[in-house]
Amino acid sequence: MPRGSALLLAACAMCTPYSRSGAPPPSPHPLPSLVKGAHLRPVGDARRGYGSRTARATMARLKAMGVNTIGVLMDGRMTDLEDRSVSVASRRELEPTRQALLDAHELGLATILVPHIYLDDGSWRGYLTLTDPVEAARWWRSYESFMLTAAELAEQGGASALSIGVELKGLSGRPETAAQMAHIADRVRGSYDGKLTYSANWDEAEDVVFWSSVDFIGVNGYYPLRPDPLRGAEQVAERLQALGARHERQVLLLEVGYRSSPLSHLRPWEWPEDIDPLVDEYAQARAWAAALTQWLGAPGIRGLVVWVVPSDPDDPASEPRHGFNPLNKKAESVLRRAFTRPPSQAALP
Repeated sequence: MPRGSALLLAACAMCTPYSRSGAPPPSPHPLPSLVKGAHLRPVGDARRGYGSRTARATMARLKAMGVNTIGVLMDGRMTDLEDRSVSVASRRELEPTRQALLDAHELGLATILVPHIYLDDGSWRGYLTLTDPVEAARWWRSYESFMLTAAELAEQGGASALSIGVELKGLSGRPETAAQMAHIADRVRGSYDGKLTYSANWDEAEDVVFWSSVDFIGVNGYYPLRPDPLRGAEQVAERLQALGARHERQVLLLEVGYRSSPLSHLRPWEWPEDIDPLVDEYAQARAWAAALTQWLGAPGIRGLVVWVVPSDPDDPASEPRHGFNPLNKKAESVLRRAFTRPPSQAALP
């Protein structure tokens, strides 16, 4: 959609396509004081993706496991690292995403909308850099439009929180980015009333220059757990607590995931497609047990969100057996035990 159209839609919420039914957007459920979350990833089939009966049943299954927050994913696209515009799906294409937010809301679950940028050539968004001022200005205008569309979607879907970026490691530490992200946060708050965060990569979070512009620190926590899962997770907890104390913000682990493959705790960021397809459910369960023991409920850590559960977790085609999905594996019982413990689920004001 052209940038001007996105800005117009953001400025006039009453005339958005989402409000044509006449039903007002729901009030967001407050983000729990201890987030026990899971990202729901839509499979490619509309009959099982966002907004489907299958996805709703998966959310209900997650709620029965003790999950209180659902991460909902939104895509922006770039051709490659030289592209200076972010393409956004049409409102019609985004409707299932809004429906996923509404379905989770109806189940009494908090929601976090996380807009990712994916590059068509497979490059990682964290390698994006902007050195030419003219090109940088062009990209930031496009990115602002992307975020305003996300803000509109989050508002209309009753999202509890919105991430205003994911793993922009090549930009997030640059001094000029502080002003850009502060501006975007202000624009987003003009059309969205929920909490704001940013999803920093695990090796980026200490260098982010704009934590003061968001309500809580978000970290995609693919830390290598060395020398072993438990001691490694303990060291990470100390690192996260120091980060939060330095910026006077709580830290939420917006993504935590381990593959059901050997030694996945050492390189948890690797995608299943890039490694040998060896299955080790015990390795996944041990990594999760360590992370949950050290991170869930630790002072200054708001909680964590599991990466990732397919909207149809029972279909073997949804993800390779050695992938991240913890359901129907030994890790499911580890998560269930941790998530159904008695700590208070009361929301912060």
